Amino acid sequence: MRKGDPRDQIVRTPPLICVEVLSPEDKLSRLRARVDDCVSLGVEHIWVIDPATRHAYTAGATGFIEVGSREFTVPGTPICVRLADLFGELDDESE
Repeated sequence: MRKGDPRDQIVRTPPLICVEVLSPEDKLSRLRARVDDCVSLGVEHIWVIDPATRHAYTAGATGFIEVGSREFTVPGTPICVRLADLFGELDDESE
């Protein structure tokens, strides 16, 4: 959520970011439906993370784009998630 958004039990304002973390059971059709739901709600940034393959994508109405910069960012904000750090955390948990 954005800093100034209301903190209601039921989200009525689209969040700034939605993050989808894939599980082995996920199917592309279900993922596409979830992304379409986010788009229709007005979510500006949709991030998809595949922990099994260590790939990350931005998603939207036009499809999926692999993150080439190796980090998720939100322009105009300090939000930055380095994928190496994210996947490193996953590696640490599996040890």
